Amino acid sequence: MKRRAWLLGGVVAVAIATPGMSCAPATTPHLLLLDPAEIGEPLPRALLGHYDLSGALLAYDQVPGLVAGMADAGFQGADWRIGLGRWEAATRLLPTSSDGTPCPIPTAASAAPAGATDLDLIASRDWFTDDGAAVTLADTTDEARYALGYARSAIDMATTFGAIPFLSVDAMPRALAVNRSPFRDDCLWTFKNQVSNVRPASDAVFGAALAGAVDRLVAGSGGEPGRPVTHVEIWNEPDLPFFWDPAFEDLAGPIDRFFNMAITSLVALDDLRATSSHAAVQNLRIGLAGFAGAGLPETVLGAFDAAILPGGRQIPMDFISFHAYSDDPLDVVDRIDAVAAAAAATQQYAGVELVLSEWGPNLDSSAGDPGYAASMAPALHVATVLSLGAAAGLDRAHHAILWDFYPGIIQLGILDGAVTPKPAHRAYAMLADIVTGDSVRLTPSGAADGRVSADVSALASRDAGGTVRMLLVNRGKGTALIETHLGDGVGPRSLMLFRDPAAGPSVSTTAGTRLLLPPESLVLATY
Repeated sequence: MKRRAWLLGGVVAVAIATPGMSCAPATTPHLLLLDPAEIGEPLPRALLGHYDLSGALLAYDQVPGLVAGMADAGFQGADWRIGLGRWEAATRLLPTSSDGTPCPIPTAASAAPAGATDLDLIASRDWFTDDGAAVTLADTTDEARYALGYARSAIDMATTFGAIPFLSVDAMPRALAVNRSPFRDDCLWTFKNQVSNVRPASDAVFGAALAGAVDRLVAGSGGEPGRPVTHVEIWNEPDLPFFWDPAFEDLAGPIDRFFNMAITSLVALDDLRATSSHAAVQNLRIGLAGFAGAGLPETVLGAFDAAILPGGRQIPMDFISFHAYSDDPLDVVDRIDAVAAAAAATQQYAGVELVLSEWGPNLDSSAGDPGYAASMAPALHVATVLSLGAAAGLDRAHHAILWDFYPGIIQLGILDGAVTPKPAHRAYAMLADIVTGDSVRLTPSGAADGRVSADVSALASRDAGGTVRMLLVNRGKGTALIETHLGDGVGPRSLMLFRDPAAGPSVSTTAGTRLLLPPESLVLATY
């Protein structure tokens, strides 16, 4: 293939010349005007975050080129969603299930340490130590009961990358669990063991222990300095039995006990903020819960809005987090829109942060597909979700995952096992020019929600230095014609085109105001 840029009938076209491809422009352009003086809403760097639990476990900072590669993708200043404890999926795999059934271990990197048992893995991930006795409220004030070494190492790994640790409380310590005898019938999910994924024996004790752990992490304890945690998320996908085993519920609904625990924990963390003298603790943001299912976050927002706790207190919640996996990026955007609408309809939570704390392509249809990973589809998916999500009010996003740490998850990482950028990484690098950390979102005329057409989306920004940029995403199979300029008629001074997943982006300069977007392409225009 040969890259070329040319002027055709007043249209600046930057494209890949492919045999048999027609590059004829559409007859009527989509008009997108940008006002560089617009008072726009900030575009948070947190939109460019990731979810990946293996950083501290597998020493990501020691992987040559990985820190720099993620910096190119805008990871510095973005979120890294990590766990307070540690759970494994496809890592630390044990050779048999609890009943002795052999478990396949695909690679040496995925195996648990030789001789490890379920109890060993549970103890290594737990953040509150177990002495075999029931834990009391008094025990939660004992410094010796907290085991925060893993959490601190995970936070330190995030800060090594320049990322902001987003702390997810997603595993139940054995000492606090309603069941202390593990039984694991799943070879892949090592925490699905009827201990790490069950309700606490006491909601009040769990909430007090969680507040104690967060206080010690953020303010420092035992000679350890405080760590820069800003958000604490209570649980991960409680609506899936992997993460919240309904067999241990004793109320009517399958996860009613989860909400008892979650509300108690939110109140405990809110009380911690109110009584702490440490500024970082006072400023913590708290929320829940990485919901997997559609409709549940909306239901929670409505129910919490109507709920009044004893003493007339509202349930404290600064953000709501949810997940979405689909090969169609518009499905993911629809989830964002639905949660945003539900929050806006409440009295108490209209200003909550919207956190897409896990997202990506459909894990069933695209998992392990190297053809998908090497195509333009992941780049178009990333760019569409974040462009339209930003316009919908999304505050934070954690794409799964950042690096293919061993074979078998090739479709997920934005960098492959050799730390070579994949097409999704190229999209993040282009987005990093738009979402700079000091930029505000501009609203293109005719596309207030970022939707230019059924196939084309746009995200525009102005940075602190006054530079205006716009990312245009054409998911369609045909070309799209865009007419774009600033209020004074000034068109883009340079264009970056990403059309060929094997070759990466190309750059050209132009003085035209009409842009031809090739099929399945991303174009970054700088004014």
